[in-house]
Amino acid sequence: MTLAAEHQLHAIQLFEPDGETVYSIEAAAHIAQVTRRSILVYYKHGLVSPVGDPEGGGYYFNDEAIRTLRRIEYLRSQCSISLVGIRMILHLMNEVEGLRAEARFSRQ
Repeated sequence: MTLAAEHQLHAIQLFEPDGETVYSIEAAAHIAQVTRRSILVYYKHGLVSPVGDPEGGGYYFNDEAIRTLRRIEYLRSQCSISLVGIRMILHLMNEVEGLRAEARFSRQ
């Protein structure tokens, strides 16, 4: 398997820890395979949000943030999409998920 194919597989690989687990910025960087600095840049651009107040007790991220970090990194490194483009893609992905949830709810 080529390095690019391996990275693509990692980007879409399922990540399902305990729903209440939170990770320090260092742990999140390790799990998502991005740098700590990249996480801070993504945070400043509004692409990923820590749980809790970063000014009060540091940056901590949940499993959804880890998924988002993996998506951002894949779109940036493999697809060469700018941070503005990534923000639009993430927004549209959230809209689609919301619509799917509404459709599931209305079917019940």
